Amino acid sequence: MKYFLYELHVAQNTDNISEQECNKIENQWQLHIENYQEIYRTLKDRLPLAVFKHFYSWGFHDYRLIKMEIEHKSLLQLNVHFTLSNDEEEENEELWILSFHNVSIFKTEHHNFDNEKSILSRDIDSWLYEEFLPVNGLTLSFEVIFSSGGNVLIHFLNHSVSIKRIK
Repeated sequence: MKYFLYELHVAQNTDNISEQECNKIENQWQLHIENYQEIYRTLKDRLPLAVFKHFYSWGFHDYRLIKMEIEHKSLLQLNVHFTLSNDEEEENEELWILSFHNVSIFKTEHHNFDNEKSILSRDIDSWLYEEFLPVNGLTLSFEVIFSSGGNVLIHFLNHSVSIKRIK
């Protein structure tokens, strides 16, 4: 992640920090948000309109990862699908599928080795922040960080992402 750093999230949610430190962190967040939004706006013609609009504000912040599927047909055809839920109560639940096609890079990392719980666990994990960034003229990156410190990075071709509400 370049803008929505896990370290800033942890620092912001740490107890017993001074007001001065809290203000410093808030200012860093604000600067990172402004810089990211400037870059994100340049991706309007490289993302499907529904995806661009959905992630223009909060995206899937605080949603739960229900399932991540990796569809591997060949080295040239890798697809990744995230199923996400906004609520544990079935009557209020929205379910979404975010799919990436033509994936050229798929990586996971763990940013919080002090966490005793499993990363990317649907019981304890929530989607914090995501970033879409340009890699080059044909390729975009997508990166998401979860509350556990789990992180997923994907590179995919322009327009090779879709979003669908299934419930």
